[in-house]
Amino acid sequence: MLLSDLINGDNGGVGHIEISGLAADSRAVRPGYLFAALPGHRAEGTDFIADAVAQGAVAVLAPTGTRLRFPKAEIKLLHDANPRRRLAQFAAKFYAAQPEYIGAVTGTNGKTSTVDFARQIWLGMGLKAASIGTLGVIGDDSAEPLTHTTPDPVTLHATLARLATSGTDYLAIEASSHGLHQHRLDGVDVSAAAFTNLSRDHLDYHASADRYFEAKLRLFEAVMDPGGVAVLNADSPEYEHLRKACTARRHKVISYGRAGQDIRLRECRPFAVGQDMRVSIFGRRYEIALSLVGAFQADNVLCALGLVLACGGDVESALGVLPALKGVPGRVEEVARHPCGAPIYVDYAHTPNALENVLETLRGHTRGDLVVVFGCGGDRDRIKRGEMGRIAAAKADRVLITDDNPRSENPARIRSSVLDACPNAIEIGDRAEAIQAAVQGLRAGDILVVAGKGHETGQIVADRVIPFDDRKVVRDAVANVAATSQGFGPVKADIVWTTSEAARATGGDGPGGWHATGLSSDSRRIALGDLFVAIEGPCYDGHEFVAEALQRGAVASLVSSRPGGVPENAPLLMVKDTLAGLSRLARAARRRTEARIIAVTGSVGKSGTKEALRHTLSTQGLTHASPASFNNHLGVRLSLAAMPAATEFGVFEIGMNHRHEITPLARLVRPNVAVVTAIAPVHLAHFRSVSEIAEAKAEIFAGVERGGSAVINHDTPFFDQLARESARRRIDRVISFGAHEQAHVRLIEELPGRDHSLVTAEVDGQRIRYRVGVPGRHWVINSLAVLAAALGVGADPRGVAERLASLPLLPGRGVFHRINLPEGGFTLIDDSYNANPESMNAAIAVLGNVLHGESKRLIAVLGDMLELGASSNEHHAALAKPLRRARVDRVYTAGAHMLHLHDALPPTMRGGHAARSDDLLPLIRGAIRDGDAVLVKGSFGSRMGQIVTALTALGREEPADSAGNG
Repeated sequence: MLLSDLINGDNGGVGHIEISGLAADSRAVRPGYLFAALPGHRAEGTDFIADAVAQGAVAVLAPTGTRLRFPKAEIKLLHDANPRRRLAQFAAKFYAAQPEYIGAVTGTNGKTSTVDFARQIWLGMGLKAASIGTLGVIGDDSAEPLTHTTPDPVTLHATLARLATSGTDYLAIEASSHGLHQHRLDGVDVSAAAFTNLSRDHLDYHASADRYFEAKLRLFEAVMDPGGVAVLNADSPEYEHLRKACTARRHKVISYGRAGQDIRLRECRPFAVGQDMRVSIFGRRYEIALSLVGAFQADNVLCALGLVLACGGDVESALGVLPALKGVPGRVEEVARHPCGAPIYVDYAHTPNALENVLETLRGHTRGDLVVVFGCGGDRDRIKRGEMGRIAAAKADRVLITDDNPRSENPARIRSSVLDACPNAIEIGDRAEAIQAAVQGLRAGDILVVAGKGHETGQIVADRVIPFDDRKVVRDAVANVAATSQGFGPVKADIVWTTSEAARATGGDGPGGWHATGLSSDSRRIALGDLFVAIEGPCYDGHEFVAEALQRGAVASLVSSRPGGVPENAPLLMVKDTLAGLSRLARAARRRTEARIIAVTGSVGKSGTKEALRHTLSTQGLTHASPASFNNHLGVRLSLAAMPAATEFGVFEIGMNHRHEITPLARLVRPNVAVVTAIAPVHLAHFRSVSEIAEAKAEIFAGVERGGSAVINHDTPFFDQLARESARRRIDRVISFGAHEQAHVRLIEELPGRDHSLVTAEVDGQRIRYRVGVPGRHWVINSLAVLAAALGVGADPRGVAERLASLPLLPGRGVFHRINLPEGGFTLIDDSYNANPESMNAAIAVLGNVLHGESKRLIAVLGDMLELGASSNEHHAALAKPLRRARVDRVYTAGAHMLHLHDALPPTMRGGHAARSDDLLPLIRGAIRDGDAVLVKGSFGSRMGQIVTALTALGREEPADSAGNG
């Protein structure tokens, strides 16, 4: 390229000078090159002009005022007040070609992961993509290292041209604060720019936090041309400043995060080696499973997703790739497992914010101690050393302080600065020895994270780079423990099964050395340390998912045959039949425990009562309870088999659809107390009468231990029938509850509030006043059942009553949401999990009672109640009476059975009817106004949950009060 063309066609007396290349390092100059003599921190580029000319440079770019120190007429000297920026412009023009879409990411933490995730998403969508950053230049089938996170402009633009020429259309690039400040990215045609977060870092270079932020801001204010797309973290304190700056540049803003308007993280639920996310994207809700540990990784994924969408990507196509994303090396990377099962992670966290994030992340996965090994780098910001020490002391259970990259500083002084803020830490200067000591001290349930260096393969000491890889040192330490240790220390209270215990209980056989802290038969929901039970079902065979379960964190698997895809030495406990083996584990768990056991059944209220018992008893002793609605033949077995030996209170939910289903489960659980919450016309399709339902529920008494108690609702018309059955089973004591005057736990008074009830009850002759933290009479009655069960197991009823004020609720069972709209907002009551006549009446009463006296319209959106048998249509039509009593303004119905309710309503109450819930959506969306209260309820099979999803997506949701029907 002619020099005159390089400087935008202005000959300017440069003559016919051909430029064959660009360089800012005199050692890289070749004949015909333009040499950029840039100012530096340690040396000035002008000092090397003579060297560059000797190498063949024909032109020199230098700061204004620079003079050549020797006469050489053929050398053209170009002056510029900002030669760094001018060099970037030259490089952009010289190399010219760039990928069509370039997304740049800046921020303190998360840049590397975000650009790599964006690259992975594009590749997963079938597009040719690459990334540039800390990990180097990564293509779909190639990788090459770089010396800087953001390369110098010559290297950068040469790389861009090479990628574009090879057909790469999509590129994600890290924009470091150094690179932005030094104009390395100027001239890059950035389509979209993203901001992750800001915390203390690089203040040795930028001098102040404000200047550090200003460097980041350049990406949006100077590098990206006006009219680009900015992807901004709405949870960041800097969000509003960035949003205004981007708006001033006419950039479109896509906000993401928990406060995001466009890409909103609604919920993040961790499992062993990953997490489930619920997100809203441009108003639509999605559920996403990630194989990545840590809430901050969820943020990084959403940022990458925003970048992909900003560059024209399709939402559905991009979301389909997310479950397959792989973490980048050295970022919460699980590199080994201790023989006791404790996972060991390596992470690049070298700032206070990053260290805090990784410790908080792993805390959610830790059943034992959280152990951290870290140090601080030399010749860098010294203030952060104390901050990192304080964070480690507060967030970890055991801390080992060691060397990081001391560089030219005295390593002992660096460690001392950290130890001043973390006095209980162990100091081991040699990093390998520190890692080995931490590994040797691990026990089952612990987690170790080695922080600071991540993917790095060298340690900088003085002026040398010593080969050092945290990942290799960890693996060597684990191998040494495995070779020399015969045991793994004392078993903790939360260990459910050791190899030998499980083998004895099941009669199985397999390699030893593992300790399970839980059980699961769902590979998607494996928790770290679980024993995976490979159940053979009518539609699936759990053996097909053993490899996945082990990868997700299971310590072993109960199998009846060797599954494919697992190593020869995989931890498999082999039995003849896995369901029978699970039953043996459950029986063994019940035999060994001294816990007081409660079993709960009933047509309605059993899940709510079980959760309330879990919540209230947990302050009086180690409490174990069924997860979710694990109440069938498999769920009860899993729940019981997962009960630790040290449990003091066990609570199990038992359900049924047919006769004779409860009896074997009750005999397996062998409760000290059996609770029957209520009898209602549920599952009538399988019974001739409600009395037969009561008879089936009474089967729970078949398993009650000698000296045990039956807890029965005295208000049900079937109380006498249930009491007689308990007597036939020779149960010594019946504890009744309800408003009946003869109830042992008797309701004296209830004062309903908008979001609670104040209750006065007589409990075994003592008067107790307490608050139930959710509204509705049904919850008041459930609370009486909880107090009665507490009496039966010898718990303190007053302590139990105090805990009722803070009851949690299960999703879809009466949770209140406040949905904000541009023109106002409305209250949404999500009771979409299930429905029967009794729970439907209770939910309608809540809709009327909690909003009584407020100037709002009440809207009920109701779906079919299923499994009600021949009388189903009558039960649906009968709902017209409670709806009128609650003064509901509009009723929208979905389903063939609900048509009978629609016809039974006065015309003024009929909002609309549809055959299916999704057909009802347009009617409801158009009907909701500011100030409305909307109840959504129906049986799970009527799919009313999708209406909740659609209504929530209408606007930004805010926390609201909660209600529920148990």
